[in-house]
Amino acid sequence: MLRSALFIPCANAKAMAKAATIACDALIFDLEDAVGDSERDGALVRLAETLAGSFTAKIVLVRIHPQYLNAIHKALAGLRIDGLVVPKVNDAADITGVAHVWPDMPLWAMIETAQGVVNLAEIAAAGVKGLIAGPNDLRKDLRTRPMDNRADILFALSQIVLYGRAFGLSALDGVYNQYADEVGFAVECAQGRSLGFDGKTLIHPAQIRPCEAAFSHSEAEVEWAKAVVAAFAGS
Repeated sequence: MLRSALFIPCANAKAMAKAATIACDALIFDLEDAVGDSERDGALVRLAETLAGSFTAKIVLVRIHPQYLNAIHKALAGLRIDGLVVPKVNDAADITGVAHVWPDMPLWAMIETAQGVVNLAEIAAAGVKGLIAGPNDLRKDLRTRPMDNRADILFALSQIVLYGRAFGLSALDGVYNQYADEVGFAVECAQGRSLGFDGKTLIHPAQIRPCEAAFSHSEAEVEWAKAVVAAFAGS
């Protein structure tokens, strides 16, 4: 189960240099939103060099840019990648198109559009490993205004969890933009866990530890579970 998945902008040389030593459940090297068109070639070369090394993180993912999929596949073929994150998935065709170019690679679908939410059943059935909420682009596509407790996108978030559970997939909550707001981040993590998400995508290393704490079982929950098992064993 992934609790923490930190985005690493591939155009940021400083962030890339630190990636190998970051302790979290997963790294997501970002070749989409975090990389401008003029930076793409250099970012791809930098990513290939980085992937040739080792990582403290358990899982290494790459968020692709679908328009440059062939170039990404050519540059990264044979390197250690545990899965691809496909952005703005609208339907199953967006998944099968990537799978055709990169067969046998685990795929994660980012749900960031109204079409993606409406077509969650076919996306979840397309062979993906997990679903990731993309609240920023989802708000843009839905034309909502941010509301307290994410009320403006709460239905969409719940649908992502619902279809993730129905199809046996991992479900990750979206990023919290104000990385210095520790209280707000804690509140959103607690909400995400209550909604049923397995973990959360992150934009700053400082968010890793509180995120993993929020999405891990507390001592009280563990003790309760042990007591239930003991009670059944003694009955």
